[in-house]
Amino acid sequence: MSATASLELVYRSDAALLVAYATHLARGQLLLDTTEKLASGANVQLRLVAPSTSIALQGVVARANGATPHPTEVGLTVTSRAETFGDAVDKLAFGFKGLKALVAASQAAPRALLIRYLRSIVTCEVIEIDQRRLAEPGAICNVDLGVVDLDSTGAAGYELYARLREHPEAGSAPVLAVAQLERDRVRAASLGFDEALSNPPAFADLQNSVLRALGKPLTVRAV
Repeated sequence: MSATASLELVYRSDAALLVAYATHLARGQLLLDTTEKLASGANVQLRLVAPSTSIALQGVVARANGATPHPTEVGLTVTSRAETFGDAVDKLAFGFKGLKALVAASQAAPRALLIRYLRSIVTCEVIEIDQRRLAEPGAICNVDLGVVDLDSTGAAGYELYARLREHPEAGSAPVLAVAQLERDRVRAASLGFDEALSNPPAFADLQNSVLRALGKPLTVRAV
């Protein structure tokens, strides 16, 4: 039998763990981004931790990390769940009241498109950041997700991203960038944006990026 690894996955919010459940765990699967070396077939004990719950799972590595194009991505198949798993998920779902998303775009049309797409992907309250509000210190609050249109916001969009990262509560929230030019998307990725998409983004691409970013744990560590 392959050696057993023990991993703790810490999620930023209960909603993030709920998204992870809806996108992967409900189908008995889990994708992890980790530098911990996990061989194919290895047994893995998992503890998923969110602010209001902790869930124990067991799984086996279906796809090991180290391969391109995603060398740190591991694919797991869930083999067993704690008896309290269903109750924990029900509690998360019952307490879900929606997310708070920030959308920054100087022009009304692209901002409206992004907002319409986001509301079609996940229940959310949207904070709109237009040209006037870009530099306002009070424009940033504790949000679960940020989307920045770099084409319309320019340098101010990058500054807004930096302020989001420095925010004591919103700093760990995923932030997505949309930009027409590849060089701008590459720059956004190099600065730490969680995802960088074309502008305007295809709905399916934005949906995949939003769910992937929201459901990603803050940390994955061996215990």
